[in-house]
Amino acid sequence: MQAKPENTSKTSTDGEFAAAPEIAQTVSVIIAWVNPLNLLTPGLDELIRGNRKAEEILVVTRHGEKEQAAFRKRYPDVTLIAADPETTITRLRSIGIKRSSGSIVVVTEDHCVPSAQWLETAERRIGEGYDVVGGAIENAWDERLRDWAAFLTEYAFAVRSRDRGRDDGEDGSIPGNNVAYRRDLADGLCRTLDADLWESFYCDELRRTGKRFIHDSDMLLFHRRPFDFFYFIGQRFHFCRSFAEMRSKTLDPLGRFKYGFGSAVLPPLLWLRGLRTLRRKQRMIGRYFLCTPLMAFYLSSGALGEMIGYFFGGGKSLARVE
Repeated sequence: MQAKPENTSKTSTDGEFAAAPEIAQTVSVIIAWVNPLNLLTPGLDELIRGNRKAEEILVVTRHGEKEQAAFRKRYPDVTLIAADPETTITRLRSIGIKRSSGSIVVVTEDHCVPSAQWLETAERRIGEGYDVVGGAIENAWDERLRDWAAFLTEYAFAVRSRDRGRDDGEDGSIPGNNVAYRRDLADGLCRTLDADLWESFYCDELRRTGKRFIHDSDMLLFHRRPFDFFYFIGQRFHFCRSFAEMRSKTLDPLGRFKYGFGSAVLPPLLWLRGLRTLRRKQRMIGRYFLCTPLMAFYLSSGALGEMIGYFFGGGKSLARVE
């Protein structure tokens, strides 16, 4: 893969993106790297040798010099951007997007492996006039029950239906770790990420302004990482606490009070929502019931995190999300 200059994005004097000429579509893949290198390599190797190669891959990390040296030794032609050790994942993504130059910006995670049609599907859908494209996510670490329970807790909404085209369309869900954006949306996306908000808040704004969204199950990622029980308990707590703080920015004190106490009923509500989703998709229903005892702990940890987030703020939880 041809090496890219470290700063190829075009900006105006006030720091905003200049519009990229729409001569031909080019793809930039942004990966925030916070987990061990062995979790990153399967997805990165697949990107490099894939049928549709990205014009540039930008990996942004808060890892130290030792991990960075190991990365550069293995991937000398991939752009690695170093950030402060306390940088949140949202800001790592923003750094990568600002440094990118592609007419299509694709965001994923460091433990996800793309399918053969991943980038081709994103490119085709953007070429059809859609502004944001999201895809499906399947579990690729499937030997232990606790890993299945963690995956279904987070991604039951994103798995493929038995009928692969059933979920495709403009009303489909858009996972934050499997999404492609048209370049002219990059400014607003970066402002959202720099405010330590997840992409979903920006997507909600875009929907209100009439931007075109599409979910295509051929834009498929495989989620490949283990989740030990207590590790995922902590991750679920910190993610949900940070999410509550993000949402609280639009709430008055009474709203925070209502959402805070309402968090107590989240575990059964979220479990039922996941079950309804899988029944509609006609997949994994038996496995979902088998995972329920573990999911009860995971969902309860998340509910506690949200409650604390609404009442006391996010603390440093966002920086601890991996």
